[in-house]
Amino acid sequence: MIIKINRQKTINKFPKLPLRHYDTQLDEDVFNYPKTFSNYVLTLPSKFLKRPNKLLGIQLVLLAKSLEFSDFTFLGDEDIPWLRRLHTYKEFQKDLQYLINYKIGKRFSGALQVSAIEIPIFIKHLANLVQTNGILPYVHFIDPEQNIIGSICQYGNVHISTMNKKSDKELKSAVAKTLFTYTIAKNCGLESTEML
Repeated sequence: MIIKINRQKTINKFPKLPLRHYDTQLDEDVFNYPKTFSNYVLTLPSKFLKRPNKLLGIQLVLLAKSLEFSDFTFLGDEDIPWLRRLHTYKEFQKDLQYLINYKIGKRFSGALQVSAIEIPIFIKHLANLVQTNGILPYVHFIDPEQNIIGSICQYGNVHISTMNKKSDKELKSAVAKTLFTYTIAKNCGLESTEML
C-alpha cells in the first residue's frame, strides 16, 4: 500500500529528512542534511545484476523486515512534483504511470509512505526513474522512528545513514542478512567489499 502525505506535514513529522533549496543570492543549491552517526553505501554483488532494480527492492524489504520497520516514507528533497517529467521522454513513462496508478497527481510533491509489502515494486520503479532522470529531486527514505535515512543513486546503490550508535549496530546486523555488500569506492563505483 502507498499512502500520500502532505509535504509540510511530512517535514514536520520527520525533521531529519534531507531537504534542498535553491538560494538565488548564492546562485547555488543549499543542502540541509541532518547530523548522522555513520554513513554507508550498499551495493549488490555484480553476479546479481541481471535484474538489479527488482532485486534491489527485494533486498530493501528484507532490510526493513530485519529492522522491524513496517514501512518507509519517501520524500523528494526539493518541492518538485513527482510527475514533473510526465509526457517528456519515453524511457521513463512506464515508471511514472506506476505512480499515476496510485493516484499521484501532476502537482503532488509530498511524501509517499510505502508499506513493506509494496517496497519491492516501488523501489523497482523509483530506481528506474532515478537512473533515467525521470524524477528531478533526490528522493530520500526514512523509517517511522527516524533511525535511518537512505536514498538510491543513479548507479543503483543505496546510500544509508544511521542516526545513533544503536541504529548503526542494528543496521549492520540487518545488512548481514541480505545480499548487500558495502562499497569502498568514493564515487559509488564498482568496487565492493564484504561486511565491514
